[in-house]
Amino acid sequence: MNKLGSEFFKAIDQFERGVIGGATWRQVIMVVGIVIGIALATVISLLKLPNILFYLSLALTVPPAFVYGIKKDEDIKEIITFKLKVQERAYQTEYESEETHGPFIPQKGVHEWNDPN
Repeated sequence: MNKLGSEFFKAIDQFERGVIGGATWRQVIMVVGIVIGIALATVISLLKLPNILFYLSLALTVPPAFVYGIKKDEDIKEIITFKLKVQERAYQTEYESEETHGPFIPQKGVHEWNDPN
């Protein structure tokens, strides 16, 4: 089946190259962030500290590293900048029109046809 429209591919220089075993820098940072988060949570658990610290350490380290690793940070940044950018939009409404439609209405006593009288 033929596709309608065009397919746009990223420029070749925008692709990230593998650094360690084919993993990109983003993926390496993601793995390191997740490992640090889990290690910190394990230490907090072993030291019998309050559970809130356990959950906070996981919540503040793992999701940001994961979001950065899968490149969702660029999409989120684009959405936020679009939502926060002040944009002026012009809408056409009935009040903007200053035209008079009167010339198209026939006057009384004037007809478009010939009267036989």
